[in-house]
Parts: sequence; C-alpha cells; structure tokens
Amino acid sequence: MTEREHRLAENEAAFRDVNESLRYVASNAVDTVQTMRLICECGDGACAAFVGVTVAEYEAVRAVPTHFIVLPDHVASDIERVVSSNERFAVVEKRPGEPAEIARETDPRDDPPA
Repeated sequence: MTEREHRLAENEAAFRDVNESLRYVASNAVDTVQTMRLICECGDGACAAFVGVTVAEYEAVRAVPTHFIVLPDHVASDIERVVSSNERFAVVEKRPGEPAEIARETDPRDDPPA
C-alpha cells in the first residue's frame, strides 16, 4: 500500500468517528430525526462537505465496518469500490488489504459496550 492510500484510509476512518458522534447527538436530541447532515467520509483530509443521510441509511452503512458514505464524485477508486449510490451519496467499500484492515481496526462500533 502506498503512503497516499494509507493516509486516505486513515482520513476516512477519522471522518467516520466524527459522524458516529453526530449520529449519537442527533438520536438523543429528538425522537423524530429523519435526515442527518453528516461529513463526507472521503479520504480528502480537507473535505468539509456535508451529506444528507437518513438514520436508516446511516445504520445500514455502519453495519459493515468497511463501508463509508462519500459524495458521488469523492470516490477514491484506488482504495475502494462503489457498492451502492443515489443522488445524494455513494456507499463505498474498502478494497481488501490495508485499507480494509484500517477500516476494521478503527471501527468505533467494534468496541464492546462498557
């Protein structure tokens, strides 16, 4: 894996952590949250774009540790492939190897409840 690919994978994992916090706040703020504004989980550390995602869509993506939500034009085809997309976002899966390992190792939902 190149240094660039490693950096992209780590950036995406960091954005996923931020979105986990946003999801937690949204789910505790109101019972009727229908759409959340989340940060694009692409590998570009300078990206500050938002993506509109329903709670159900977000939970479906988070069920797979190697899946991330990115804007359709933010796909890094060298480390991921598109598994689904719509007009708002693409769901990408990390390619086997180090990108997928980083995604699994940094999955915030992998920790057992305290």
